[in-house]
This record gives sequence, C-alpha cells and structure tokens, in this order.
Amino acid sequence: MATKEKEKDIIKYKNEFNISSPILIDENGAGANAYGIWNRPNTFFISRDGKIVGRVVKEMDWTSKKMTTLIQ
Repeated sequence: MATKEKEKDIIKYKNEFNISSPILIDENGAGANAYGIWNRPNTFFISRDGKIVGRVVKEMDWTSKKMTTLIQ
C-alpha cells in the first residue's frame, strides 16, 4: 500500500524497481488507518480467499532464499 503517495510517483517507482505485484494507492490514508499502519514499510500476506495470513513491519530482502521459500 502506498500511503499518501500520488499514482504517478507509484508508477515511476514500480517501473524503476521492476515491481510486478499490485500496490494499493491510498492517497488519503484511509487504508492505512483501517489496517493500523503507522510506519513504513509494512507488507501483508493475503490468502487467495482474502484473509491476512501474515505481516512484516520492516525492510526485507524479498529475493533472499529464506523469503522466496516463505512466499512459495
């Protein structure tokens, strides 16, 4: 979720870092308030049925073996 960021800036960021996953644009902070996000970065793992099954509240190297195994 990109909180209080403009869509054009998010598109630029996704292109610069070759990010293929979706990013929720939350320009007014309503989503952040709903999920209790007070600091960044936050990553939520959401199951196929829409339930939050995990959350990470720090920077991570998502390309590491440990993280790719966890995601799979």
